[in-house]
Amino acid sequence: MLRLLHWLLFDPPSPKTRMTREDVMALATKAAEAARIKGGLGLVTVRRVEGRVTWIASTPTKGSGWSVSIDDTTGEVGSVKRWGIR
Repeated sequence: MLRLLHWLLFDPPSPKTRMTREDVMALATKAAEAARIKGGLGLVTVRRVEGRVTWIASTPTKGSGWSVSIDDTTGEVGSVKRWGIR
């Protein structure tokens, strides 16, 4: 219980990144254009996935949308995926 309270009060810090938000947005925009997505990928978060720092760029929508993951170390762009209820 105390661990949960501590986590809620003092959020874990974001992982250190090599890429900037602007670099990620440029790569995500190119990936969205290649997948013919008209809406922009405006929401960007940094996560640690399987020990690697990964950027997730997604559409700022509720219910469903698009997302793309970008590896922070290599700059490799993953596939553009649809998420949600559609």
